Amino acid sequence: MQARLTDRPAEQVIAAIQALDLESVKRRVTDPKLGEGWTWAYADSIEVAYKNYLTMLVKYQDDAEDILLAEDVDEFWHTHILQTIKYTDDCEAVFGKYLHHTPHVGELTEADLEKRDAQAEKTRRLYGNEFEHDSDIAWSGMPVRFEDEATSVAPIRADHAAVSGAAIRADRAAVSGAAIRAERAAVSGAAIRADRAAVSGAAIRADRAAVSGAAIRADRAAVSGAAVRESPARDVLVSA
Repeated sequence: MQARLTDRPAEQVIAAIQALDLESVKRRVTDPKLGEGWTWAYADSIEVAYKNYLTMLVKYQDDAEDILLAEDVDEFWHTHILQTIKYTDDCEAVFGKYLHHTPHVGELTEADLEKRDAQAEKTRRLYGNEFEHDSDIAWSGMPVRFEDEATSVAPIRADHAAVSGAAIRADRAAVSGAAIRAERAAVSGAAIRADRAAVSGAAIRADRAAVSGAAIRADRAAVSGAAVRESPARDVLVSA
């Protein structure tokens, strides 16, 4: 019999997830040197998506192994874990046990990729059950509009937003020295990248997007996902 993420009532656990204080995690991910350099607005949106992910694991414990999480949500999780005392206390307060994380190690095989495609389809369906038209945003965070951010300060990111499904990226770039590439492009969905550039130190990104929001896709997911297993000491949730 598969171990459970938690034996506490789902409503109690979900309320505790929503009540988590993750301000210190956001301070770290918004740090341009020690963290990811995200804007605070973007970090806020990823915090919501992270809490959504944990909530989905609680609501769908039998499917927890197949629920994917977006790459930046996974990065937010990593940052939470690195604050070891806080993370341990948060896990005990919410789940009553430690929530382990074990990322994928080694090259992704064809079988791994096929499995991820199937998991992406299940993730789309489950998020659709909970969030309907906003399932993609609930999964990966809200878009941040460029006009809402200053172009000469902290990194700017507007993920999951583009016209006609195009994936547009301008990462860590500068006006004088941007590397601009148009890769794997099509008229209906060009992938345009200007990497490692910035306007006056700003990192600008508009990733994997569409006007209606980003689709939940295996290739936009972190190489990790919940696996609930028995432990000799206690039941734990292991991400693999």
